[in-house]
Amino acid sequence: MNFRILLTALTLFVFIGAASVNPVLAKEVKTIEAGDTEIDVRIFPAKGNILLLGFPCDEGKSLAEEKTASSLAEDGIEVWMPDLLSGFMLPKVRSSLSQISTESLVAIINEATKTGKKVYLIASGPDTELILRGASHWESNEENIALSGAVLMFPRLFKDSPVPGEMPKYQDAVGKTRLPILLLEGERTPNRWGLNTLSHELEKNGSKVKSKVIPNVRGYFFKRKDANRSEDVVTSQMAGLIKVSLFYLEEKESND
Repeated sequence: MNFRILLTALTLFVFIGAASVNPVLAKEVKTIEAGDTEIDVRIFPAKGNILLLGFPCDEGKSLAEEKTASSLAEDGIEVWMPDLLSGFMLPKVRSSLSQISTESLVAIINEATKTGKKVYLIASGPDTELILRGASHWESNEENIALSGAVLMFPRLFKDSPVPGEMPKYQDAVGKTRLPILLLEGERTPNRWGLNTLSHELEKNGSKVKSKVIPNVRGYFFKRKDANRSEDVVTSQMAGLIKVSLFYLEEKESND
């Protein structure tokens, strides 16, 4: 099915139904031990068989993400949001990501798989490196349950600023996974032109990768103070966008 048509249909459904559901669900907090570190995980429970494990690296302060998680839980998709920065007492800066231990990522994935649900990973921007790093180490143990897939929203995975005319250098975790991956990028960002190159790099160890462009938005659109009308609309329907992404991954898996 055409991704843009599916996106329009599902987000319209979410928009129409928004007035009839409570957008806020009480969340639970689960503490996971990872070596000497304790990580608090915000859990938005649901009865469905899908669990979405997100890595927002937001110090537990992401209001937009929590509203989206609540909406997804209303629709039967359980959402886990670990507070990694708080657990490691790190500031919200990009350099903090390298100080988050791989052991903690694997421990969180392990707890998620214990639920018996299909586990999908999701993150945005530079936080997408955590998904790839955690997944690659999880998959290195053949006894572990296979993850169902990952959604990387406007991934920022360069090691250094790209040099025109040269092949970009990516984070070490790129190209180390086997799980299905869906890349999402805004139509109004130069990074969309690098999606093919990134896709090829991600596929090097067996991952099946597809990329989709979200019309009329920039990267980080749901965090922008200068958001345009299209970005406001897509932000308000973020749960629909994520549902489309998971549906697409499930559909692709069933067709392979």
